Amino acid sequence: MDYPVELQGLTKRFTVKKPLPEGELGLLKFMGRLLRKPKTMETILAVNDVSFKIREGELFGLLGPNGAGKTTMIKTLCTLLWPNAGTALVNGYDIRREPKRVRASIGTVLDIQMGWYGRLSCRQNLLFYAQLYNIPPSKIRERTESMLKLVGLTEKADEWQQKLSSGMKRKLDVARALLPDPPVLLLDEPTLGLDVESSRELRHVIKHELCGNQRKTVLLTTHNMDEAEQICDRLAVMHKGKIIAIGETGYIKSLVKSSEVVTCEVRRMSPQILASIEKLDGVVSVASSQPNPEAHQLKIQVKERGVVPKISEAIVEGGGLLHAIRVEEPSLEDTLIKLTSEGSK
Repeated sequence: MDYPVELQGLTKRFTVKKPLPEGELGLLKFMGRLLRKPKTMETILAVNDVSFKIREGELFGLLGPNGAGKTTMIKTLCTLLWPNAGTALVNGYDIRREPKRVRASIGTVLDIQMGWYGRLSCRQNLLFYAQLYNIPPSKIRERTESMLKLVGLTEKADEWQQKLSSGMKRKLDVARALLPDPPVLLLDEPTLGLDVESSRELRHVIKHELCGNQRKTVLLTTHNMDEAEQICDRLAVMHKGKIIAIGETGYIKSLVKSSEVVTCEVRRMSPQILASIEKLDGVVSVASSQPNPEAHQLKIQVKERGVVPKISEAIVEGGGLLHAIRVEEPSLEDTLIKLTSEGSK
């Protein structure tokens, strides 16, 4: 199957009580025993006409600020929430017409702890769920031990679930999602609460073992921009229920037209060198500092990279010694902030 996950105009809205203006709060509190005002309701579009496809074996990252609709989308795809319009195909099954088959085709890690028995060990919990997933009895033990090893919980296998740290509980969530060997994984912040080493190990498992070797299709949400940039094949930026950008990391960054910063380490610095750099076309600003007595550091904001060779020439012709020069690109975090702030206007 070319596209195990395909969203087709997926829409999910909620009707909630509208917050009352601050000026009315005191009056309503005073009159609350005498009058019962009708509740003012408003509709929130958590997922607004979203369409995209995810290829087989692809690790697809979903980024966006809190409240963007990422978790609502995941819960709709795994049939915990019913869409108001549109639909999605997961492993070829329609989430509206075939929800049971959808659930049988996916493994899900959500942003909440649920469904665990605190006074059962990690192993006992997984053995219980393996039976619910209809894994053949002859393979249950092997599958359980394999998942414990894969997520790094072998040493904690006999410890009560309720005694695990938040990071260990997150690993157990991932192990449960992988138990039935699903072709599609929906992971809502799977590294949340993990330490640096555990996060790196889990990212390696997702990227190389699950997507690379087993060709599983993964939809992953995260607030960790470094994580998204390291492992995701493609990214989508979500804001106020809509997808405002989608593509590879380089393409997402290219959507934000911002200046770049050139950092130079210069010896034999002089005011004349600074003046000549400031006069160059394409240079926005120049800031100079002296981290040690022998060298100056210049941070030069430029409109485009084409001016970098001219900066080098200005330093050398002015009698300076250029020891290092590098161009700092806008980070994915900077890009996300700018895209979502522009989408708010």
